[in-house]
Amino acid sequence: MRGRPVRGQRAKRKAEEKAKKEAERAKERARLVRGQRAEREAKEKAKKEAELAAKERAKRKAEEAQEAKRAEERARKEAELAAKERAKREAEEAKKEAELAAKERAKREAEEAKKEAKRAKEKAKKEAELAAKERAKRKAEEKAKKEAKRAKEKAKKEAELAAKERAKRKAEEKAKKEAKRAEEKAKEAAEPGVGAGLYEGVMELTIVLPIDLGQMENLEKDLRQVENLRLVLVGGSVGEGNKIVVSAEKPIPLLRILGEMPAVEQVVRKGDKIQVTLKAE
Repeated sequence: MRGRPVRGQRAKRKAEEKAKKEAERAKERARLVRGQRAEREAKEKAKKEAELAAKERAKRKAEEAQEAKRAEERARKEAELAAKERAKREAEEAKKEAELAAKERAKREAEEAKKEAKRAKEKAKKEAELAAKERAKRKAEEKAKKEAKRAKEKAKKEAELAAKERAKRKAEEKAKKEAKRAEEKAKEAAEPGVGAGLYEGVMELTIVLPIDLGQMENLEKDLRQVENLRLVLVGGSVGEGNKIVVSAEKPIPLLRILGEMPAVEQVVRKGDKIQVTLKAE
């Protein structure tokens, strides 16, 4: 739009130069041809032409001004339209971006919610399993406690019963041993040379078959503990069984001592030998 006023000025200058030249030519012609009248006519003509040219120029300038105004208005409208279009596009883009961001955010939130729900489910499952294990453990502990209590009570009753049985057996064994000792004392008192059941010097103990090796060791151990008695020999054979030779430094009640030993079941004098039957473990 700035180019049009420039063209108008050039055109104006050209028109002015042309009018000037024409006026000069007209003036020259009038001077040459008609003189003064021709010159006036030429001046009037030049004036009219100049006025006409001025009017034309003014008209063109007015038209150019109007055209510039219209162009400016078009430019303004185009700028406003462009601004509106740009704003519309930007609004649409912003809307699309906002919708896309909202979708992405909703998608992420949904995924997070899904993951959180999965974690919560797994946590609840683990807690349920742990609670079940704890309950099972408590039940097992309670059951074990009850069983232990019942076993303890049962063991206590069995121990009490066993103690009663042991006490009964001990009492029976004691009574039996006392009866044997009384019988042996009576036999020793009735036999000649026994000296009221006291033995001194070397004596042989014959161990009756079958022989429990554990009880044999217990017998040997107990014999070594007897005061004034010395263990001389321990031997034997497959046919005759084991025999133990002892020596009493002083007179001792050997039959009674043997009968009171825990490993001995029975003691019998056979001539100059003493026959010993051991208990089975």
